[in-house]
Amino acid sequence: MGLLAVVAGAFAVPACPVAWADEVAQEGESGASLYAQILKLVEAGRYPEAVRLADRAVKLLEDAPNDNGHFPFLLGSTYTLYGDYARAEPIFVRLLAAQDPREPNPAVYESLGRIRFALGDLEGAAPLLRRAVAIAEERFSAESPYAIGAVEALAALHRRRGERRRAEELLRDLETRVRNASSISRDVLSLPALRLGELALDRGEPDVAEPLLKAALAGAEESLDENHVQRAEYLQAMGLLLARRGDFAAAEARMKRALELREAVFHPDHPDIARTLRDLGDLYVAQDRIEDAVRVRARAADLADRAARVHLGRGSEDQKRAHAALLQEDTDALVSLHIQVAPKHRAAGRLALTAILRRKGIVLDAVAGSLSALRQSLDSAGRALFDEQAQVDARLSAAVSRGPIDVPPEEHLAEIEALERRRRELDARLSAHPHAVPDGGPSALLSLEDVQRAIPAGAALVELVVYRPYDPSGPPVRPTWGAPRLAAYVLRREGEVASIDLGNAEGIEEVAAGLLRDLATTRRDPRPAARYLDSLVTEPLRGLLGDTRWILLSPDGALNLVPFSALVDEKGTSLVRHTSFTYLTSGRELVRLAKPPAEAREAPLVVVDPAFGARGESASAGEGRGARSARMTRIRFSPLPATRREGAAVKRMLPGARLLEGTAATEEALMAARGPLVLHVATHGFFLPDQHAAGGRDEGERGGERSAFVSENPLLRAGLALFGANGRRSTTDAADGVLTALEISGLDLRGTRLVVLSACETGVGEALRGEGVFGLRRALALAGAETQVMSLWQVDDEATSELMTAYYAGLAVGGGRSEALRAAQIAVREKHPHPYYWASFIVSGNGAALDGHSVPPRFEVARGPRGCACQAAGAPSEMGIGAVALAAGALGLARRRRRTWNVH
Repeated sequence: MGLLAVVAGAFAVPACPVAWADEVAQEGESGASLYAQILKLVEAGRYPEAVRLADRAVKLLEDAPNDNGHFPFLLGSTYTLYGDYARAEPIFVRLLAAQDPREPNPAVYESLGRIRFALGDLEGAAPLLRRAVAIAEERFSAESPYAIGAVEALAALHRRRGERRRAEELLRDLETRVRNASSISRDVLSLPALRLGELALDRGEPDVAEPLLKAALAGAEESLDENHVQRAEYLQAMGLLLARRGDFAAAEARMKRALELREAVFHPDHPDIARTLRDLGDLYVAQDRIEDAVRVRARAADLADRAARVHLGRGSEDQKRAHAALLQEDTDALVSLHIQVAPKHRAAGRLALTAILRRKGIVLDAVAGSLSALRQSLDSAGRALFDEQAQVDARLSAAVSRGPIDVPPEEHLAEIEALERRRRELDARLSAHPHAVPDGGPSALLSLEDVQRAIPAGAALVELVVYRPYDPSGPPVRPTWGAPRLAAYVLRREGEVASIDLGNAEGIEEVAAGLLRDLATTRRDPRPAARYLDSLVTEPLRGLLGDTRWILLSPDGALNLVPFSALVDEKGTSLVRHTSFTYLTSGRELVRLAKPPAEAREAPLVVVDPAFGARGESASAGEGRGARSARMTRIRFSPLPATRREGAAVKRMLPGARLLEGTAATEEALMAARGPLVLHVATHGFFLPDQHAAGGRDEGERGGERSAFVSENPLLRAGLALFGANGRRSTTDAADGVLTALEISGLDLRGTRLVVLSACETGVGEALRGEGVFGLRRALALAGAETQVMSLWQVDDEATSELMTAYYAGLAVGGGRSEALRAAQIAVREKHPHPYYWASFIVSGNGAALDGHSVPPRFEVARGPRGCACQAAGAPSEMGIGAVALAAGALGLARRRRRTWNVH
């Protein structure tokens, strides 16, 4: 509404720059006349007609000069009001770049800020809106339409953040500005009362909200035509008030009228249409009208998902993540509708799982899809952007890795910040490239049946999801959100959705963290924690799974870091004996994996035993876990002799494989790989968690001064050590021997069936709810790798070499990428019973054999002294445990060493 005030108030006179008018006149139509027609339609709220004229103007004027004139602003505003943000945003970005810095236009800042706000990018919107207020007050007045619109938008942003006190302060200020304004449209006079009434509803204060909303609605009815879309805002707010009062019939009538007005003039995927449908759904839940609630919430979810497909194809990754966060509340509400309100309602369960399947890991999919499309069809300009981004990634990674060399810390910090800014700019420009949309553009929305068809016979997809319970009629009279809980959904190739609420998510994640601490050392017995976590998560799931023990597992949050095979069932048996797990970011991944993969472009590549250089002093193994990224400069890597024997064994089992070791195991060689069939890297890996030190300080270094080489990007805190890694403090070259996850994300691994990172903590990272693990896992997925085998803690050198040799022996005879690892783990477990030695590695992605055929697990069940004891046979019929055990012993004895890093 503030934006309309700016459009109507600032450009009421249809003055069109001459250059634009002449351009249109060549086509037989007056530019000034077209401008006036569009403005008149916008003021009347007839947005579809205005958009049709705007489309004509854009087509006619796309080559016209003077991009900072009134006409482009009006076109961008028209698309914004209609809800077509994908077309509006580039217009305002160009206007912002082209404007005269001596006379900045506050309306451009406000308009772009409103779009960013609508797309969920609150951090990007806030400085634009604050700047709009400051410019408006400086160039015009505090009561100008510019200032009023910007203050209203800024108040909405603070309200969305939950900063209600600041929002109220701004709205009280808005009241004063509107009251003192000498010239303003009549409908804007009701705006402060509307927004203050909405804020009172947020606080659960209907008595405060009622007089405000009644006054606002009366003013809108007096100043706006009966069918003007802006009436919908007032009607919806009044509907919410009536619903809180328990007058459900009147509330429904108001909301339906608001929906009718919006559907008549807005873009079909406009967020306000979805918002009205969600409010209607809440109203139906309060009346126990579950069928109606599911129906309207399903339609709202479809609208939001269609819009997300468009908006996630644009902007930087940070902007994509911000937009995905908009969907999270809706997903929580849909899961709550099913699990908390209607657990036996079939349609509610299907709706909740459909939302999970469409949205979980959606940013990873969007970024990976864009990168893949770009790699296949870049023009020269796009290739130049790609190359520059790779150079920036290398410089940024090296700067963080080596720390400051011969420069003051603050200068080094400035270099890092400048590189990060440049990377974000390049990221946004690549996303805007015409070839960045996968498969030629958006297609039909994913359905539950699409995923079901991709599930192998005999397997079950298990989606774990952390959600916040949502109560639309919670006390006192406002919706409430509960503490996060964990739910599980089970889907098979045939049949209906099964689900269960597993309890408090934070408590489960605490148990998981304790288990990981016990698994990561031989000095602890992990069985009690392994049994406890099983009782909380997998034992309840077995009631839903029945006899199914082939699980395609999509964890959430911290459970992404748990090796489920190491859990212990109620009979004291490790799950590795009778359950097969393949990890997925989302069950949606199965649909992509079911398609024919890209062809490998190179032979397998094996990289082992890099010559790290001078080792320096060492500290105890494991020291430095939990260090900030700044401590990266202190890491020194020790030799790993067993990896050379491992590499030789792996090369023998991969026909045509290329082996790089010692001084040949370089960063440059790995970055030059283009889609090798298999990529095996045996070296040191690391992940350095962010400690979120107060004030950005790195305690213990430089007397508590802020470190000059801290980066909180998790892709800069994970990586692999290669040739020369110990000498990076003596070089300023971008190729410093440490390959970060950020650099790995730029690899071209389209066609690579399998990546094995035979190193420490390569599967560890920053586990984010709904988005998987930010670290090497994410980097390799972005690079295009189909399957990843990665570790969850600092692994033993000898046992890992045995495990990998057994694993490739299984693959060589047709074993599945998941099942061959499980068989190898069982074989190594016979020699090294503690799960520290055998349970660290997990398979993420496609679990099928390298040739693509599905390999179901086989279990042999024998009766033991404590009842059932399951023993797994080899995955393919021709490979049994004996063969794998022999392969596991092929390397003989080696000096035991952790593939970890030391700190001196």
